[in-house]
Amino acid sequence: MKKTELYNVLKLFKHFQTDVLDKQPNFKKMVEDVQMMRYKIRPLQGDISIINFSNKALVETLWQLGKMEDFIAVNSKTVKKDQEQAFFRYFDSMYRHLQEKLNNLQLIEQKPPKSFRGLLEMEIFKERRNKKKMN
Repeated sequence: MKKTELYNVLKLFKHFQTDVLDKQPNFKKMVEDVQMMRYKIRPLQGDISIINFSNKALVETLWQLGKMEDFIAVNSKTVKKDQEQAFFRYFDSMYRHLQEKLNNLQLIEQKPPKSFRGLLEMEIFKERRNKKKMN
């Protein structure tokens, strides 16, 4: 690949890094943003009532995932066909990194009750609004 072929994609990557990730708002604003992103948490196994959902790393990671998804939705249409693979590979790699970060977070700050079995599994997903079709 020629350097000029990647220029637009690299420009988008730099834009995402400098204008989104490097300009993270304060924690309170991030919490508000995450709430607006309509994330839902579904317990699959265990008791999620002992989890600290205001954990800074959790909120930050969810915020980054949401911003990345928004960025992809807006900018994926502007990427040239020959650059799409690089574009999606970059964000797929970042997505996997953030997923791994979520999997390894310490979300229980206090000593869990004796009834806690140590196994907790939950699903975090974004609620989608159904778009009404115009007739």
